[in-house]
Amino acid sequence: MPLTQANASRRLARRAEAARDGRQFGIAAMLYEEALRLNPDNARMRVQCGHMRKEAGDLAGAEEQYVRAAQDLPRDADLALQIGHLHKVAGRPEQAAESYRRALELMPGWREAERELAAVSAATKSGGPKGAGNADWVVPELLPRGESDVAPVDRNILRLFRLGGRRVHSRWGDLKVMRGIEAIRGYRLAPPGLTEIRLLINGKIVRREPLRIHRQGDDGAQVKYVFNLWHDFSELQPGQYRIELGFHDASGRRVRRHQESVLVAAPRDPADFVQSDAFVEGAPGAASIEDAVNARPSIVRPVERRLLPDPVRTILVQRVDQLGDLVCSVPAIQRLRALFPEARLVGLLTSANRALADNMHLFDEIVTVDFAESVAERRRVLSIEAQQELRRTLSQYAFDLAIDLSQGDESRPLLLLSGGRFLYGFKDRQSPWLDAGLDFNAHDPINGHEITPPSRKMLLLVEGLRLMMHDQARDVPNPDRAGLSDYGIGEEDRYAVIHAGARLAYTRWPHFDRLAAMLLAQTDLTILLFSDDEAVTQGILAAAAGSSRLHVIEGQIPFAHFDALLSHCALFVGNDSGPKHLAALRGAPVVSLHMARLNWSEWGQEISGRIVSRRVPCAGCGIGLDGEDCGKDFACLRHIRPEEVFAAAQDLLGRAD
Repeated sequence: MPLTQANASRRLARRAEAARDGRQFGIAAMLYEEALRLNPDNARMRVQCGHMRKEAGDLAGAEEQYVRAAQDLPRDADLALQIGHLHKVAGRPEQAAESYRRALELMPGWREAERELAAVSAATKSGGPKGAGNADWVVPELLPRGESDVAPVDRNILRLFRLGGRRVHSRWGDLKVMRGIEAIRGYRLAPPGLTEIRLLINGKIVRREPLRIHRQGDDGAQVKYVFNLWHDFSELQPGQYRIELGFHDASGRRVRRHQESVLVAAPRDPADFVQSDAFVEGAPGAASIEDAVNARPSIVRPVERRLLPDPVRTILVQRVDQLGDLVCSVPAIQRLRALFPEARLVGLLTSANRALADNMHLFDEIVTVDFAESVAERRRVLSIEAQQELRRTLSQYAFDLAIDLSQGDESRPLLLLSGGRFLYGFKDRQSPWLDAGLDFNAHDPINGHEITPPSRKMLLLVEGLRLMMHDQARDVPNPDRAGLSDYGIGEEDRYAVIHAGARLAYTRWPHFDRLAAMLLAQTDLTILLFSDDEAVTQGILAAAAGSSRLHVIEGQIPFAHFDALLSHCALFVGNDSGPKHLAALRGAPVVSLHMARLNWSEWGQEISGRIVSRRVPCAGCGIGLDGEDCGKDFACLRHIRPEEVFAAAQDLLGRAD
């Protein structure tokens, strides 16, 4: 079958992507240009070609590609931003500012564009505060952004926060992965009139939901339509699928749509993800995914985290380079041996450094690989056959931990062949599939190059494992009982503190009234209530039915009193906010209600107590200060049941008795 121009262009583009991933930017640019010669109308490929020219230092070539792409993509906000970057690097701040303003016109509120505009605007302004001289002292990132002086003109902007997991290589190209129950969430800015979003897979409607409406501005000319679709992809056979999001008006007419190819993969094993609130098992036959997810029990966890596999029995140490690289790695390998004295250390090395490892008895076993540099591609490569053989060899060890000691990222993908349960290395942002990583640099103030010896950086990497193995936080008791009597607390009184407040109103659990009623009815504790919301306070007072054991503390009190009240309570129950951390630091038994906007394992309290959270497909949303972008009425917090919180409290109280 003859090779068409379109197919030849696609093949060249794939080679260009490989060169790009190998940081061979000049080669990638030439390959993209050859692909564009066969397919000159592919504007997205032209943008990529511009990126490669810019990375290779050819600013004139990059500008030529960007300008041609902008003719076909006049409303592409990211392209406008990239053109701004080009002007900034080329020393043209006025043109950079113009491009950043254009990016903000196309995507109002885009923080990256706002930061860049503030930076170049500060650089172009002369003068400054009296006596300041030139304004090099200004830190643009700290400047208030203020109101944009550019009116948003594009009335149809789609912002996708989440659609699938990390991209993976597949025979269909680089695609986002959908597994099991996934969340598809984001918003569209558009004129009034949209009412519904529909999810289609390969042209078939599988979900339809009303859009959540938030008016923007005083004139009502633009509306923010929020969506958060939960769908179970485990019912599909693994493979490539076409996803479509359709935005419809009240008549049912589709006004806008977004299409994307995704890779549906087999569901994960639940046993491997017990610590993640973002993993939700499928609900076969459920009438509604929302009902099935919301009906499941909350997760009540102790505060101890397992950040590493337990136990660690086999460790792969990857050092597939030269003799000097292994020499610098010796202190880190010796430290690794001291941290895991019972573990079996296996070295993945090259023939260039194996003799040293043998001579120093660094490893229990050694596997060698021929990871040579391709002269044509100027990067190290491993054929399919060699990858298959290495995977087969390494799989026999069942590694609990696989660590790459190289600071460069060329060898890091070899970790994917290890079968290790926990993958670890430098610069995890360049390898997002790592379970953990370290990015540490110290620079010469003149030339900007690295000054930290490699051996010390590798020791830092290994010490990171030590910190992940054991909780470093310790309680700091507060013996001071100053002011307790001012709040009706005697020397021997046992009391509970309910802290119903939080800086972000939507992170406040809505069921403190029912919890207070349970504590009053089923314990002998006095309850001290902190709340800055009058409606919440009145609801708890009503639930208490006039009990004299409920004391409401109004307004701000001296910090020493607040600290003492938290330090000596028999129980603290509160939202994910500062007071719960303080109470845990002081050694109080803490039950915290953790909203899934951030991971419980990051911001749940340490030292003492229980963390109550829920599993939802959109966990880790990180929604902003106004809370508009949830789309599920904060189900991850609202569906934590008072009975679950009370049971956790009883458990802590029983342990104290």
